[in-house]
Amino acid sequence: MDLSPEQVERSRRTIRAAGVFADNAAAIVERVGDLPDDHVVVAVVTEDYEFSGTHHVARTELVERVPALEEGGWAMVFSPGADEDHVAARTKEMVSLADKRIEMIRRINGRRAGSPGGNSANGDDGASTA
Repeated sequence: MDLSPEQVERSRRTIRAAGVFADNAAAIVERVGDLPDDHVVVAVVTEDYEFSGTHHVARTELVERVPALEEGGWAMVFSPGADEDHVAARTKEMVSLADKRIEMIRRINGRRAGSPGGNSANGDDGASTA
């Protein structure tokens, strides 16, 4: 697992991108309403945090199309029936996972930094010293 500062920064960037998806929930949901059969909506945010739109993608083409659409940014996939509450919940989950990744990287790196008691921030890894 990559525990580099770059991964912490990528997680921070993901949190910012989640806000862009949330701000564009109405546009995402609008496209969900006119999905052809066996398709999903792929919403895309660029690496510069711009909402670049939505795409109808056949389920059978997801593996090929999503990486091409992301191009260094972020993509979220939405199925038929997704509404604005669903988009909000997904983006909230995206933020939560990125926050947890940052915290995990900090804890592991803190332990590796040589603090015998564990976390470099407070010296406590939860182990009992009694």
